[in-house]
Amino acid sequence: MENKIAAIYVIKPEFRSILSEELGEGTYIGEDLVCSPHKNLDVCFAQDIWMDPQVVTFQSISEGVRILRQAGKFWYLHPISHIRRSRLIEEQLRHLPQLARHFPFECEIPSVGVFGLLDKNTMVYSATRQKKWPQGKCLFIEDKTNPPNRAYLKLWEALTLLGKYPKPGDKDLDLGASPGGWTYVMQSLGASVTAVDKASLDPEIAKRPNITYVQQSAFAIDPLKSEHHYDWVLSDVACYPDRAYALIMKWIASEKAKQMIFTIKLQGKIELSTIKQFQNIPNSYITNMYYNKHEATFLYPFCK
Repeated sequence: MENKIAAIYVIKPEFRSILSEELGEGTYIGEDLVCSPHKNLDVCFAQDIWMDPQVVTFQSISEGVRILRQAGKFWYLHPISHIRRSRLIEEQLRHLPQLARHFPFECEIPSVGVFGLLDKNTMVYSATRQKKWPQGKCLFIEDKTNPPNRAYLKLWEALTLLGKYPKPGDKDLDLGASPGGWTYVMQSLGASVTAVDKASLDPEIAKRPNITYVQQSAFAIDPLKSEHHYDWVLSDVACYPDRAYALIMKWIASEKAKQMIFTIKLQGKIELSTIKQFQNIPNSYITNMYYNKHEATFLYPFCK
């Protein structure tokens, strides 16, 4: 920890290997943090990035509290070591009262800093982070009544990350829509949705207004030949990444989709070359979100 730390990356432990490959160099602190002399905001497998990490020494609890209060208003603890001593510092800091929120977020989340103890008298903290939500965990108060499955949470997170939402009158194409979790999200926000899948929609979703179901493969629609333009094109189709990439490139070339959100399913061992082909698309962003499992979410266009 003596060397200059440009950034600290919060990771899911199962993606340690691929993140190490993305970064090229780093030092692990426990299972879910990696310190790096490089700041790369485009890595796919970081749940969050501590943008300006500082390592300081302190002697007393009150001194540790004073250091953090001078650096920022709100804080949360990322436990590393000396947990009880860390908690004593945390108790004297301001923190956000509620982590889980209704979708869409009703108000802007204030900037929240993070800290942890490396040993009894050494603290690492960062007042600025990449994600708005602590630990990179975009926690929602779940809708356990309307959606037919939990896939809707991925779209909620993607829209929150994008900072953009469909509005009444928007036209949405949902590819591979069955059973209708993403269709439900877009329709509930006011969009008119064309839901495409060989499998049927959940009956409760299908009977909602402004939803048109088309029973065919998501890959049967050729955007280059279609007359339709869409405000949103979405896909949660289970397919190989190369096939998803080809479909994405067709939609980009057609200029018939204002906004795209695609889930990229990552079968087996993840190859960095697979991720890079999506990262190389201009004005795009691919990331393993909190609600993603062995997959990533592709956003286009995306303002960084």
